[in-house]
Amino acid sequence: METSDEKKSIVLYHSLQNQMARPRIHNEDEVVDKALQVFWQKGFSETSSRDLIAATGMSNGSLFNRYGDKNKLYLACLQKYAEVYMAGLERLLVSDRPFKQKIKKVLESTIKKDPARGRYEGCFFFNSTVDSGIDDASITSLTNGIHHRLEKAFRIAADQAKKAGDLSIKTDAADTAAYLVTVTTGLRALVKAGIPAGELNRAIRSTLDFLPSAKK
Repeated sequence: METSDEKKSIVLYHSLQNQMARPRIHNEDEVVDKALQVFWQKGFSETSSRDLIAATGMSNGSLFNRYGDKNKLYLACLQKYAEVYMAGLERLLVSDRPFKQKIKKVLESTIKKDPARGRYEGCFFFNSTVDSGIDDASITSLTNGIHHRLEKAFRIAADQAKKAGDLSIKTDAADTAAYLVTVTTGLRALVKAGIPAGELNRAIRSTLDFLPSAKK
């Protein structure tokens, strides 16, 4: 018959076993942030499971038990991008700053260089639209949604600028928004192609000069 001390030892033993068997709990935001940086740097096609495991510190089983597969993890990263980066851009575009100042900041951020790596950061959203390895309806739907959010934010900014006298009252806000989305996409493609910074900045200046200012 077991003594009281023996029973306590058995309970403690099983408790320790359960703790050892229990997978390490990782912070959801931290995991997605780390995976996002890997996907952003290498792209969907070039990112391996080993890359994601090394970046997140999770085991293969734990990572994909939580997210299902690489596509679903990428989708979670794209959702995080939309929540953080797109939301920040929207706040800028609806702010009270002068219109051309806001547009200049958006376009300059598009060609921003990462000082730590000495290369252009590029755009996770744009990369998602041109990565030939992505064939997922949910990811495509989300990238389309981000595109519409960007165009809507530009349209709201243009409408605000017309009311504030920063743009000609005859300016079509929808056309201006579509034009700015096209310019932004073009700049991202030029960045990806390695076009020199001088040419990128010249394109930004030309875009700002092209926008129709209100007559004073």
